[in-house]
Amino acid sequence: MKSIIKLFIFLVCIRLDAQHIPDRVIQYQPGDWMSYPVMRFMNAVAVGQEYVYFGSTYGIGRYNHFSGEWERPWTVSDGLPDAAIQLLSYDKTTGYLWCVTKAGLSYYQPTAEEWRTFSMWEMGVNQIVSLGTGEKNIWLDSGKRIYQGSNQGGVFFESSINEAEQDRVFWMGRRSQKKPVSWNQLMIEPGYFLEAEGVIQDQELRRYSITNYIKDDFGKLWVTTWGMGAAVADIQTWDFSFLPYGPYAPRMDAMAWDGDGMWMGGLHIPGKRGGITWWNMEENTWGYFEAPLLTHLRSDEVTTIMAGDRFVWFGTRDGLARYDKKEDAWRTFSAHQNLWDDHITSLALHDTLLWVGTASGLNRVQLPGMIIERVRDRRLIHRVIHWIEPVDDLVWIGTDLGIYCYDSKIKQWDFIDGYAGMLRPEIKAISIFDDEVWFGTSEGLEVYYRSTGEWEGFPADQHDIPQPIYNILADSANVWIGTQEGVLKLIKEEKRFRQFTVDDGLLANPVHWILLDGDYVWFGTEMGLTQFYWNAPYRID
Repeated sequence: MKSIIKLFIFLVCIRLDAQHIPDRVIQYQPGDWMSYPVMRFMNAVAVGQEYVYFGSTYGIGRYNHFSGEWERPWTVSDGLPDAAIQLLSYDKTTGYLWCVTKAGLSYYQPTAEEWRTFSMWEMGVNQIVSLGTGEKNIWLDSGKRIYQGSNQGGVFFESSINEAEQDRVFWMGRRSQKKPVSWNQLMIEPGYFLEAEGVIQDQELRRYSITNYIKDDFGKLWVTTWGMGAAVADIQTWDFSFLPYGPYAPRMDAMAWDGDGMWMGGLHIPGKRGGITWWNMEENTWGYFEAPLLTHLRSDEVTTIMAGDRFVWFGTRDGLARYDKKEDAWRTFSAHQNLWDDHITSLALHDTLLWVGTASGLNRVQLPGMIIERVRDRRLIHRVIHWIEPVDDLVWIGTDLGIYCYDSKIKQWDFIDGYAGMLRPEIKAISIFDDEVWFGTSEGLEVYYRSTGEWEGFPADQHDIPQPIYNILADSANVWIGTQEGVLKLIKEEKRFRQFTVDDGLLANPVHWILLDGDYVWFGTEMGLTQFYWNAPYRID
């Protein structure tokens, strides 16, 4: 009889204790890993005391409705179990934000600054179609049964819709009962048309659905869209405005500092649009550039970026694009203007020269007159130029068939043998720090010491260096290596490698670009941008 009672309690009362604490929670402090994903595809929204929370396919956006500014989003880097948010609900009693993903039910504890998650398996449900907050409890609808639980987290048990009504529950999801909105009565920004049924159309006739909305206590409608991100409508003035935030596209193949901001871009993900992103970090504003909307930008599939005083250069798969910051104007140069190839693979600025690497050879461009010349050394013709790194009078070139170096004093090209243990490897990336010239190759990592002329190698098979290597960046103490399987940090003094992956806080393991920022390092991944506080004094990696 006792065993039957225990079984009955197990089936009816669902114990939600998050026993497993990931290693990253123990090793890292809140804010050590911060990520900025695409926030254009949203379907959940909740209003809190200070923030409006927007649930997207890559995390939760936080808009401060008092200051009118975005604050950094919450993503898997902060402990969310899954990036795609299905439902959101804010409990004003506790200040907890609750969310549903395919991984289960999570809530954020403000005092602990951490997420706690209960899996679907722990709850004994396959899905949660509605999430609600009542005066005393949190409520779930699995599509078959109603559950109520403590708003502090802990225990959920099967209940009924009648009890939910007595608790005056506010539902999000299928049970939500919102008043319909006449969308076409609102005045949207120029260049867009808002249809009555809640569809936004742009000047290219692309259509974006309004997926959710919620009214606050100040006469504003907070809106989510599928493709245009968050928006807000003022019921008093009838204005409808977009609230852009985050990179336009998830894949980051190139990033570059430019004054107080960062440029970023990448190749297209099959079936999805791409675009170039400008993030003014001082003002925390985001701007986007799409090739279909700009006559003189032929492609926004970006492979590399180089920012100068007036111009920003973008290597794309269809030419060399130049953005004039002063005139806000674009122009694209191609093989018709004497480039070896339209597929641009690398860029470097060196005094009055812009070096341009292509899939078929090397160009140099005399600035500011834009005189494009072909480098006609026979050893570089038809070579894929992966990387160009100038220093002093030398220009180091990484190709699909080894290392080349140009001495501008004597105007001579030389093939460099490299580390003896690596026979003519493909050179994917180069980074120079003081006396050291580092090379990321198809066979591992090698370094040339300019003062002594000596080489040192770190073969991939001996040091567990994942392939391919996409990017490397050296500083005084470390060499950061972006690979298909996360980031490696080579600690120079110890000659020891430390690997970082999604288990630590990356948005995705493939890391295509790296930028240093003092005690912080930025990683361009295939799901967005991640910042890491690598030099935290309280942690030893």
